[in-house]
Amino acid sequence: MPRKTDEWFVPRRSENGTTCVQTKFTDDAVQVRNNLTPDAGTATFTHQEWTTFIASVKDGDYDL
Repeated sequence: MPRKTDEWFVPRRSENGTTCVQTKFTDDAVQVRNNLTPDAGTATFTHQEWTTFIASVKDGDYDL
């Protein structure tokens, strides 16, 4: 289960970049947004959807 922060954060690997994805974990969901345009919208996922997505990334399902 992802950590619950209720605050937006930038993943450690992205902190030195200018364009980053911000993430927020709440009790009910995982939210993702662009740090340059935070008011443009937020993608919201259940914890299960997020966990499945992360597992797929780690498995190489989205390698280009």
